[in-house]
Amino acid sequence: MNFWRKAPKADKTLFVWAFVCLMLSVAMLGAKEKNAIPDASEDEEFLRFVDVAAEVYNEVRGKYVDEVVPKDVLEGALQGMFSRLDEHSQYMDPSTLENLNKDTGGEFGGIGIHITTRQGLLTVIAPIPGSPSAALGVMSWDRIIEIDGQTTENMPLQEAVDKLTGPPGTKVKVKIYREGETQPLEFEITRAIIKVDSVYHKMLEDNVGYLRIARFSETTGADARKALLDMKAEGMKALIMDLRYNTGGLLRESIEISNLFVPKHEMIVSTKGRLRSQNKEYRATEDPLITGMPIFVLVNEGSASASEIVAGALQDHHLAVIVGPAGKNTFGKGSVQTIEPLRHSMYDDKDGNPKDSALRLTTARYYTPSGRTIHHIGITPDIGIPLNIDQERALLRHGLLGDTSIQMTQEEKEAEDAAKEKKALNLDQEPAEEGVQVNVHDEKPAVEEEKKDDQPFYSKVKKPQMADDSNYHDVLLDEALKQLKIYMILDGTRQGDATKLAKAAQEAPAPAAAVTPDETTN
Repeated sequence: MNFWRKAPKADKTLFVWAFVCLMLSVAMLGAKEKNAIPDASEDEEFLRFVDVAAEVYNEVRGKYVDEVVPKDVLEGALQGMFSRLDEHSQYMDPSTLENLNKDTGGEFGGIGIHITTRQGLLTVIAPIPGSPSAALGVMSWDRIIEIDGQTTENMPLQEAVDKLTGPPGTKVKVKIYREGETQPLEFEITRAIIKVDSVYHKMLEDNVGYLRIARFSETTGADARKALLDMKAEGMKALIMDLRYNTGGLLRESIEISNLFVPKHEMIVSTKGRLRSQNKEYRATEDPLITGMPIFVLVNEGSASASEIVAGALQDHHLAVIVGPAGKNTFGKGSVQTIEPLRHSMYDDKDGNPKDSALRLTTARYYTPSGRTIHHIGITPDIGIPLNIDQERALLRHGLLGDTSIQMTQEEKEAEDAAKEKKALNLDQEPAEEGVQVNVHDEKPAVEEEKKDDQPFYSKVKKPQMADDSNYHDVLLDEALKQLKIYMILDGTRQGDATKLAKAAQEAPAPAAAVTPDETTN
């Protein structure tokens, strides 16, 4: 340990914060479970690790070709430690932790707009109803050209999002270019708490209810309950629950959703881990809200974690038919992550107080009521609907029911059609001889007009002509709706007997194999 004793005090302090806080957190997890402390051999191993790591750090800091920022190097070492674990465990700096809290909280401080980048400009997809932006008259296709006096030319989308969000009550100045206005419009917008809805519902034809769950956040269970009650009051006789592209969220909310369907006292999901405290069973605690009606659950490869818990519970209890793309399971993210706050931090706020940071550690894995593992396997749909690549791309671009999106432009559609045609022709061509290029189209190279110094970067941009999207349809949703209507006509299956319903659906005619894709940005 001589090297460690000779190391500068400042270096030792930074190093200890970066490494010891991590090791102490892991040790605390073990101490909570085993009510014990590491033995001498474990201590010695850790001290040897600290000695080597401190030596490496000082060598890098002293001899690397460029000047090294200590905090960056040490934080990189923390991240590197997790590279030996699974892909879901990580060290969470204050920014990462804050983003996680926003995602799972279902609300954040901001101005209330959906934005994207179109034609090289920061573009408003739509204001969120009831938000500060909506109240001030911000509109779809408005181009944000300045934020707090800083131009948005070449500004990355995430940077713009970071500038527009902030604590409620604070203000941000936004300058907007709106086609048809002679001068840019200026807004001073007071940020507020913006609630991002995780649940969308509507009644489809023939008294079929549609419930879309986009994520499992703080209020998802309560919002879904209200949506189902509303649709029951409107005469719902069957339900389609859409979990496509739902990557998960809070475990307790997935249990809350499952409890709306699973009979009281029945298993919803169990977890098993290395520590006894991680071995748990979660059961329905009340009578189900929805009984006596057929249910289809839509999933795809983007359905993960909490979505797979719900789908697995309903499938194992034969309460619903799981419908997805043919030959594809759900994502297979069946592990439990525990957020462990750290007592130490490498970051301070403007007042010098340490910012919160944490560890996200995989501590257990999920199992369906029948004992099936979800991890790296996923949920296999009861019914697989054939989807070609164009149909899947079209769904991503157009979005699901309840999504806010900007329609594909005519120019973008023509470019995509030309690319498809070129690809198809290339597939039909014999391999070219070496050194010989096969020209499918005589395309003229695009000539970019040189921007004059006195021209604003947004001055030449006009709202493009929109492509015709009348031929677009959601194949998976349409097919599920068709199967439910067949079942409702036959009315030969009691609630809970999803096996017969799945068999009846599989015997129905296959869906059409083609659909015209339509691209929008979400």
